[in-house]
Amino acid sequence: MKSNWELTKSNSNYHFDSRRVDGPQQVVQFLGHITPTWSADLENIVTDAKPATWATRGYKTEHSVVPSAELEKEEYDLVASGMGRDLPITHFNWQIPASLQRISDSFALADCMNRIHVQRPGEMWNLHIDKLFKWFPDNPERVMRISIQLTDWQPGQFWEYGNYHHNQWLAGEVTAFDWQNLPHCTANAGYHPRVTFQITGIKTPATDKFLNTLNTKQLKHISQTNKKYK
Repeated sequence: MKSNWELTKSNSNYHFDSRRVDGPQQVVQFLGHITPTWSADLENIVTDAKPATWATRGYKTEHSVVPSAELEKEEYDLVASGMGRDLPITHFNWQIPASLQRISDSFALADCMNRIHVQRPGEMWNLHIDKLFKWFPDNPERVMRISIQLTDWQPGQFWEYGNYHHNQWLAGEVTAFDWQNLPHCTANAGYHPRVTFQITGIKTPATDKFLNTLNTKQLKHISQTNKKYK
């Protein structure tokens, strides 16, 4: 099979019914909120981020190379749809400031990969399903990908999870999703960079402990500031 999309789609349990409405709680795991402590780092994060394509996105680290067979399938979909192999998907910053490293350490994921997405206006990460099995092939259920929004939502920015368009987030929002099955994409059609801290790794007992603490300490605050968390 040449198509990455068709291959991952065939392994997914998602319904793929374009007429069906997905509610936010069905497709997004709202884990809580972290009080922003990174404001002083944002300017450098955005300025120092480097453009990325599917080929240069990094595999598990900044300089790791995507296996050729995998990249061939991914780029097949780009070319077949008329987008081209050099589609700018986002900018990445792999230099994690101390303010964010402390947050990553709190989640206590093993074999952890940290990277910051700075999606600038006009950039798009096309529809796909993640392939994170490489973190733990024997038990992929333990692999987790966490997104922390570093900036407030601005008009024109969105994430699409299944058939749900997610927007109007606040800086500090913490989310995850069913990466094995859920098709998703993101784009910036606005006028401001969208900045997200992404943490990927293997869940440990300390991860669950921190998530429970995050929920109990923060959910009340979130329900007061953003009704979608209720």
